[in-house]
Amino acid sequence: MSDYLKDMFIEVREKTKNISPLNELENIIDSVTKVIYDNAVIVEREKQSKLTIDLIPTLPITEIGWGSLTTPDGGGGEIRTSAGQDLAQYLNNIAPGGDLNAKIQALNAYYQNPIPESQGETPGKQISSVISNLVFYKTLTNIITNFNASSAGFAFESFLAVLLDAESGKQIPAGGAGTIADIVINKGDRPISLKLYKEGALKVGGSFKQLVDDLTGRGEIDAGFMEYVVVTKDLQGSGLEQEGKLNFFAFNFTRDNFIEILGLNPKELELLKIPTKFTESIEDLRTQLQQTGPGGLEDFLTLPAATFVNLQPVVQLFINTANELARKAGLDPAKMNLEAELANVVNMDEYTFTSNNKRFSYINFPAGLKKQMLGQMTLEPEELQVASSAIDTAYAKAIEARKRAGSKGSARAEKFKELKFMPVKKSLQALENLKQDPQLYNLALRTSQGYLNKKQFELTKGQLNKLGGISDQNNLFPYGDQFSVGTIEIGAKGIQDALDKSIGAINDQIFVIFRDLKDLSSNLNAYVAGGLQDDSLAGNAKDDAEAIATGTEKVRDTE
Repeated sequence: MSDYLKDMFIEVREKTKNISPLNELENIIDSVTKVIYDNAVIVEREKQSKLTIDLIPTLPITEIGWGSLTTPDGGGGEIRTSAGQDLAQYLNNIAPGGDLNAKIQALNAYYQNPIPESQGETPGKQISSVISNLVFYKTLTNIITNFNASSAGFAFESFLAVLLDAESGKQIPAGGAGTIADIVINKGDRPISLKLYKEGALKVGGSFKQLVDDLTGRGEIDAGFMEYVVVTKDLQGSGLEQEGKLNFFAFNFTRDNFIEILGLNPKELELLKIPTKFTESIEDLRTQLQQTGPGGLEDFLTLPAATFVNLQPVVQLFINTANELARKAGLDPAKMNLEAELANVVNMDEYTFTSNNKRFSYINFPAGLKKQMLGQMTLEPEELQVASSAIDTAYAKAIEARKRAGSKGSARAEKFKELKFMPVKKSLQALENLKQDPQLYNLALRTSQGYLNKKQFELTKGQLNKLGGISDQNNLFPYGDQFSVGTIEIGAKGIQDALDKSIGAINDQIFVIFRDLKDLSSNLNAYVAGGLQDDSLAGNAKDDAEAIATGTEKVRDTE
């Protein structure tokens, strides 16, 4: 180890002037820090014997990459960013392998008694535990007290992903997410939707469509359930001086309990209205489900997009208009044979152009296809001019007709009428009957009014407190048998108290290392400030580096 530090020191001393000495100094300090303990630097405050929370390692909260995993350029498994790795080193020491409940219990045990009996732990393990707990509390306090609600929520998601799964836990990107989950742990097998609210404002909600997709295997994550972790902030004070409690609650939405939980808020049951079609017998529905295309169940239940237009009447308008214009100009429409020629350049089933697969009347008529159509017509030159003009005018009218139809959303509105959604009571009865066939049940949920209209749902704390009374308790609570999981205290004062009580767990040898690190920093600063000329300062810094290495090895030897 001493050779390693010597080499670093010599490398700095011999650097050419085109490289910043201050940058090299920072690199050495950082490297020495890592040698001492996983980036953990605690130094004595000048003129004080007391350690303060300012000197507990501070992790870069603004780093977005805490809860991110990336694949290295050379391939291989996903790895954390540098900031994420730093955080994981600490948080992995808190109830390793434990779930949220176990970690909360471990954190509370430390907070209440920062110097527990060693229980056979080595000094190194004790130091590791102390620093990890202090970093946790300081980082969490900074997240909660330093940011607005939106930023705090985002940072909290990333932080919790690493706490619950230091190896593979990750945050789901906010933009374009195909799931209602905010984080996933256990290599993606456990999705969690995380909510952070002020005390008294707890609520659970989100996209009804995304939740249904997640529960029915249509979402980005196909776990069959969605865990909700809800945290409320019960804090006093303002800004960085806030302190108080974070209260944790959790439950699971499953495919089977979904309707019953949603029913805790009766008005949300309106989202579950489903088409009358689902009152038919299970056997008939299964038969229709096996059919594809027209006559099949899925085809019948498919809802056009909001701006979708049935182009058949638009195409017919184009043909009729062009023929009428030709007739008025003295050209027999039969000689154009427009309907047949159009079928050569347009897919008449989907009404898309053969050259680019774009829908008829959504773009200009492709010049090459128009030329092809006219080339197939047995017409005199002056007749070709009439036909060309008639096609241009008729197509312009077709475009306008399509735009009018799209603005009305006529196709979608007509389909809604055709589906004939049932009242809530009948819909719930039908859904309960459909549970015997998971495929049909899932299809019914994906054809509900809440799903098709992309509605939001919401449940209050008062409603969620009734979870214990629903009939389906299977896999309802992920951490025990109740909605409440536990409480964590946060705040600068509490952290300082824990730090004061923890000093005894950091042995004298560690303080010697801290002292030598301080001396190394002072000597290197003086050496650099003097233009790298005073060899005595260089020698002193070298001695300090060797002392740090020796002290570190002594601590390691006790493990």
